[in-house]
Amino acid sequence: MPNPTSPNERPENTPDRNIEKGVVDSFPASDAPAGTATQGARAVPPAAMMGSAAAPEADAVTLARHFPDAESAKLALENLVRAVPLDRHCTAIEGLELRLTVARADAGRVEDMLMSV
Repeated sequence: MPNPTSPNERPENTPDRNIEKGVVDSFPASDAPAGTATQGARAVPPAAMMGSAAAPEADAVTLARHFPDAESAKLALENLVRAVPLDRHCTAIEGLELRLTVARADAGRVEDMLMSV
């Protein structure tokens, strides 16, 4: 049985090639499993990454625009999420129509952006 205090058994002295063996089949690849020598798991539960679904404000306005194809609607949504910014939970693509729920105070500005994308 190896001595637990020997330098080769210390986590900070474990070669990277030994750590890499533990993450070959993990997903995502950048998240090390909990038992690695240098640190614990870094993965975040999916719910924590997405955040909680924010309820639309009481004075929210729904804006919509029809697109010629689904790809155009998806690209417009991506652009608007970055530019406005929009909460993903307040957006939807239904068929070829993009729907956004925004605060009444921002509706004019967002509508102009929606019609120009």
